[in-house]
Amino acid sequence: MPLRYRQYEDVLPQPPPSIMPGHTNPAPGLNPLVNHTDASTSAHASLQLPPFRTARNIFGLVCQFFSPTPPSHDPEEAVTLQDISSVQAATSAEPDAHVKYHDISFHPYPNKSSFELGHWYWHGGAQKSHQSFKELIGIVRDPDFCPDDVRSTPWDRINSKLGASIQDDEGDKWEDEEAGWQKTPVTIEVPFSRMTAQPGTQPYIAANLYRHSLTSIIREKLSNAQDDNLVVALMFWSDAMHLTTFGNAKLWPVYMYFGNESKYHHCKPTCNLSNHVAYFQKLLDSFKDFTGTYTEGKGVGQECTTHCQCELFQAQWRVLLDDEFLVVYEHGIMLLCCDGIKCRFYPRIFTYLADYPEKVLVATIQQLGGCPCPRCLIPTVWLQHLGMSHDRQQRSTLARSYASRSQPVAAACSLIYERNYGIDSTAIESLLKPELWVPNSNALSDSLSSFGFNVFAALVVDLLHKFELGIWRMLLLHLLRILCALDKNLIHELDKRYRQVPPFGSATIRRFSSNTSEMSNMAARNFEDLLQCSILVFEGLLSDAHNKILLDLLFIMAHWHGLAKLRMHSDLTLQVLDQHTTDLGEQFRQFKTKVCNAYHTQELDREAKETAKQAEKYTLDSIGQGAAARRPRSGADAKGKQKANLEQPQGVPQLRQPRKKKLFNFHTYKFHALGDYVTSIHWFGTTDSYSTEPGELEHRMLKCRYRRTDRRDFVHQLAQIERCQTHLRHIKQWQRKWTPDVKSDKTVSNPQLHHHIGKSEKIFEYHAGDPAMKDFLPCLKDHMLDRIRISEPSLETPPHSDHEHVINPRTPHCNVMLLQHGDGDDGDYRYAKVLGVHHVNVVCAENVYEARQVEFLFVQWYESVQSHTWEMHALGHVHFLPLENPNAFGFVNPGDVLRACHIIPAFSQGQHNPDVGISPLGGDKHDWKEYYINRQAIFIEFSVELTI
Repeated sequence: MPLRYRQYEDVLPQPPPSIMPGHTNPAPGLNPLVNHTDASTSAHASLQLPPFRTARNIFGLVCQFFSPTPPSHDPEEAVTLQDISSVQAATSAEPDAHVKYHDISFHPYPNKSSFELGHWYWHGGAQKSHQSFKELIGIVRDPDFCPDDVRSTPWDRINSKLGASIQDDEGDKWEDEEAGWQKTPVTIEVPFSRMTAQPGTQPYIAANLYRHSLTSIIREKLSNAQDDNLVVALMFWSDAMHLTTFGNAKLWPVYMYFGNESKYHHCKPTCNLSNHVAYFQKLLDSFKDFTGTYTEGKGVGQECTTHCQCELFQAQWRVLLDDEFLVVYEHGIMLLCCDGIKCRFYPRIFTYLADYPEKVLVATIQQLGGCPCPRCLIPTVWLQHLGMSHDRQQRSTLARSYASRSQPVAAACSLIYERNYGIDSTAIESLLKPELWVPNSNALSDSLSSFGFNVFAALVVDLLHKFELGIWRMLLLHLLRILCALDKNLIHELDKRYRQVPPFGSATIRRFSSNTSEMSNMAARNFEDLLQCSILVFEGLLSDAHNKILLDLLFIMAHWHGLAKLRMHSDLTLQVLDQHTTDLGEQFRQFKTKVCNAYHTQELDREAKETAKQAEKYTLDSIGQGAAARRPRSGADAKGKQKANLEQPQGVPQLRQPRKKKLFNFHTYKFHALGDYVTSIHWFGTTDSYSTEPGELEHRMLKCRYRRTDRRDFVHQLAQIERCQTHLRHIKQWQRKWTPDVKSDKTVSNPQLHHHIGKSEKIFEYHAGDPAMKDFLPCLKDHMLDRIRISEPSLETPPHSDHEHVINPRTPHCNVMLLQHGDGDDGDYRYAKVLGVHHVNVVCAENVYEARQVEFLFVQWYESVQSHTWEMHALGHVHFLPLENPNAFGFVNPGDVLRACHIIPAFSQGQHNPDVGISPLGGDKHDWKEYYINRQAIFIEFSVELTI
């Protein structure tokens, strides 16, 4: 076998999950003497068997399958806590004694030292960081590093090979032609209508497509598979992107992920699970020149250009879905796996992720037409009926299908290509307008519909673009308009409150440093943070009646968003999500009727400036441009004077444009798509399995690779760099098998540990006279005696999270959450602010020669004011106990802490005594009257909380 098939150790196949006791089914074919009648009866009886269910895990969850027999493969059966944790565990693997140094080829580098430097250069990013510098120091300090080996290395020649064109005749000996990139010219037929000078169709070479063979990618990926007759789940993702902040360099990559791999690895760019399938092309600028030769220089209209662009997109997909892939799709592919067993694999396309303009191309429908949804035929006027019973029914009865599309599209294409009808002619419109199709072939449906593939169902939901950057951003923008209509000072109060929200976790809630109302340079994660803290910030800004409706809407939105991002789902959670979808639709309609209609909302300042800029540009184009073109230039400053005259043309008064009225509009596809989440999760799994975030992160890799090119004909250079980096990564993985990276500090890097406290020791600084230190030593001794005499309780299961929290009393990351022992006002939990993290050396009277180190937290307790209730859409309220209360301060065993928690001031209640306090240790001069327990942030980060 080629070298790439022999890179990994042989792993014994894992047995299938065991069937639960009492749930055994007879295997078919054990009794060959059974007649046809008995066989049909037994087959009918087998259909009535209950579905197979696994045993409950530690969270009480089960997996239920449609088949009465267990599946043959579980893609996450080998996933451990170390794999999904952000804490890097120490490596204890032993070197492979069978691997020799000379077995590893470092080509195109001449030796290992040169390869290590080259790998650092190519995989460290174009902009070097301090961490990258430390990695370089580690390479130079390695005992195996030899300066003489790198002194004569031809770096320029090697780098030119890595970034060389794919058309170069010189090939590398390591490069596998089957698994490499291919350049394929794509030709489309351009229709010219009977109204042009030369009617008919003309072939046009639209682009050169750089692509991988899908079959070769599957072969390369499955060279280490260990199961028989597997379904290979293919998940595609594509999106056009800008390669530079300033400039016109663009790329349209198509990524492919394997659904059989763990979703916890998909979200990590360092796992390199994204397969670059192709780099799609758009119509070239020379297309206008081509059409001008057949139209006496007039060209074709925008409708024909759009039609040809869609044809090019579908033609490129037809190239990817070549005959070899279609044969494999139907009959499977036989591969000899690393364990020496031949297996047959059946590739199946599960999902296709894209933004809305590209979904329109994939579904071959009209963009933003009367039926904008690529999955169903619900008209625009009904898009606001989210959550209603008839809306759920219409999503099924009005679902788009290939059968209803094929006949009208075939008739339209016949008129266009055979009888030379125009794209926008009345005859074409009458055929396609009922369901708003476009007269283009659909490569995915035409090739795969006979195998049961439904391209419309494969266009799954997109939480990042449709909700975080869609619905929530739209609502936040209109809320800013309402505040401006009510009082412009409320905008400043909103920005002030957001800036005062403390951060939480490493990246769950980031600090809001800039003014939120400007909404500038914000990514989807920023809008997600704004949503999780919106309830506390908007409270009290509107009147009481409108305030209640708004807070209910924000609560339901935040809760719905958390449910949609759950990493584990059950039938119960899907029912809750479905009910919240109904509540969300009703609350939006109530907000539109009772709140939005009560205010006269207009454009914001930045919207008005953009409108004025567009109006000014139109005025200059129509009035000032002609005069400026005739004005002669004289002197070095002629260009500057001309620009000044253009900005203020003589005789044109500068009128202040009136601000446009802005209404809240949720008759959009983004709002309608919220009703498809339950169905998508039911069929394709949780949304993190097909999130657009991994694809967005993969864009960063392409931008880094673009800096390695010469910016001329960069597409083929990007393709070659991708293959070279893949080869270098394989060498690095093969090298680590005999030189494992062993970490020295195994305590810090062990995700199994509940917590870790530093081992440094110093004398405790006693704050004499501080109310927090009253009876400090006696209470501490009592706490230690209780800890020593009574066996310390421990959590049976640590909180299920792939994050770690740093508790620092000197930062906002100082609030913790514990179980409530006994009856409490806030249900099952208590909350505390950590004032100090300490340990003491305890000496027992029985053994004065042995000291025992005991860790403890010095905390200030919160008291519950109102418990958290999901039904009433209310977050929990807490406040600090008075300083003179003997129970205001206390001690906590770090092992009793469940997790960190996010506590936000109740801004509408105000502060106690701003900048006036008597306890420097407690920091009471910054205390607020009440606080909120922001469980929305906790719900987002620990997404299995409701399931548990």
